[in-house]
Amino acid sequence: MGALASENLARRKDNLPVEVTSFVGRRRELSEVRQLLTTARLVTVTGPGGVGKTRLALRLAGDFRRVFPDGVWMVALDAVTTSGMVSHAVAASLDVQELASEDPVTSLAAQLEDRRLLLVLDNCEHVLDESAALTRQLLRTCPEVRVLATSRQALGVAGEFIFNLSPFSVPKLEDLDQPDLDVPGHDAV
Repeated sequence: MGALASENLARRKDNLPVEVTSFVGRRRELSEVRQLLTTARLVTVTGPGGVGKTRLALRLAGDFRRVFPDGVWMVALDAVTTSGMVSHAVAASLDVQELASEDPVTSLAAQLEDRRLLLVLDNCEHVLDESAALTRQLLRTCPEVRVLATSRQALGVAGEFIFNLSPFSVPKLEDLDQPDLDVPGHDAV
């Protein structure tokens, strides 16, 4: 790797994907979760699959880039298929080396204890217990780390603030033939 590429990696403060589509709606939700993240160290956005939890979390994370000097880091847990791999996925996303002689969660927490960063744990539902255990350890040992999680259910960690994201509203089927129906007044339209 050349010197320029190495220098760019050293300055990198996030791994958020570039938004390729416009962000529609959710102003109220963005505002509410943003407010929660200014006071809480753990906010979990819950809701059914496909409702937009990841999209909302990524938009919020992008808004917080300047707040966290050590970065805003996304960890896509949907790719984790083996038990015991959540901490490895986090370490890989943050580009930190785990110490082979220590428990992976303890090793990761030790390396993050002096950092001020936002960690976005996306799709926690299929690795819920492991995500909760890692989050619990990070909150206990890393005073400047905040976690924004997305999941179909809450992590169940002390101090967790839960924001339930509902689907966009749509007109009722029986109202579609009404001439005075305010179709643009529904979020999904």
